[in-house]
Amino acid sequence: MSQVQRDSTRAGQDDYRQAAVLVADDQESIMLLAEQMVHARIGCTVYTVQTGDEAVRQLEETPIDVLVTDMRMPGMHGLELIRHVRAHFPETGIIVITGYPEDFPYVDVVNAGADDFIRKPFPHGELEAKLIRLLRERQILRERAFAESKYRSLFELSAEGMVLLDGERHVILDANRSFHALLGVEADTLQGKLLADLLAASDRIRMEQWLLVCSRRGGGTIADIALAPQPGAPEMRMDITASFIDADIGRIVFLTFKDVTEKRQVEQQLADAAQRDSLTGLFNKRAFESRIAGALARAEKANKPVCLLMIDLDNFKQCNDTHGHQVGDRLLAEVGQVIRKSIRESIQDEGFRYGGDEFSVILHETTLDGGVLVAQRMQSEYDHVERHGTTLSIGIAECRGELTPEAFVRKADAALYQAKNSGRNAIRTA
Repeated sequence: MSQVQRDSTRAGQDDYRQAAVLVADDQESIMLLAEQMVHARIGCTVYTVQTGDEAVRQLEETPIDVLVTDMRMPGMHGLELIRHVRAHFPETGIIVITGYPEDFPYVDVVNAGADDFIRKPFPHGELEAKLIRLLRERQILRERAFAESKYRSLFELSAEGMVLLDGERHVILDANRSFHALLGVEADTLQGKLLADLLAASDRIRMEQWLLVCSRRGGGTIADIALAPQPGAPEMRMDITASFIDADIGRIVFLTFKDVTEKRQVEQQLADAAQRDSLTGLFNKRAFESRIAGALARAEKANKPVCLLMIDLDNFKQCNDTHGHQVGDRLLAEVGQVIRKSIRESIQDEGFRYGGDEFSVILHETTLDGGVLVAQRMQSEYDHVERHGTTLSIGIAECRGELTPEAFVRKADAALYQAKNSGRNAIRTA
């Protein structure tokens, strides 16, 4: 029977019928006593040998739980035998029996690797008691090792990223292969690192607060945490589950990471699609209504201006009637390209298809004069398009947050009305 089978079979048992004890002593009386007493009272399988060399051969052939050995025998014996057994059979317990305690002091025997010491002559119960204690310790250690091996395998082979974290300092104690692969780093390179160093800066405080709450509850789940383990690498979105465990070494946090990056990207794409005009690629009117309020709030908070451009495609109905809807659709798409070329993505300026042939643009941190420059750039860009007699009329309004969204739109619309009434292809400010 293999060692793994022995460990698995014996895990959870309270007797020692499958344990094996080897008695090495050249005194037949000791061997007979040990064989009869150990087998009859404890239930172990007992092997007996008379020399140290025979003991080593028996250990090589048979898994032995405890070696009971004299210190003076033919062949290898004494401290040499103990050191050899401890070096080559580390799981085997060693009980020394000797009638020469002065030659083999207890401290020297234990330092060599023995677990216990009995002086000859000895009462039968002493050997029985010490054997039971040592077998019990070995069984507990094997059961613990078996459990640790089982859960270690589950930890390492899990398809989800898993991390063991120091519960106080939030330092990584261990991480499985899936987590290393998730981050694209070599195995065993994360131990000792702070968890915060793997997070996007925007989520570090949120993560710390969540772990604090979880430590009181014993666990929990948090969604959509951004990992950014390497500078310049794209962020990964994670749903994380935490369980707090009180271990011998202190409180440990067991974290499971579920990669939801692709899911979040799809959700964002769907959300964007719901707010986008499919023909021009600009945001639609529904998006405009929600974002204009945000733009005004942002301007008021920062005490900076925001500009709104309302744009109308002059003579569009006539172009449609004359050249057909395909040409009309192409012109609307061209206006969308002109708007995207003319605004600054770096500060999140936004373009919208406001209606059929009406467009709008929100320019953040922009004065009225800046809005005029953008409007002129749009007209110049549109001049390079085959326009079929259409032009752009643009009305511009500026606000620093003192207007409601509806009033702001009315103000820009009034400027657009002036531009169209002035002969079209014009720019007017409110």
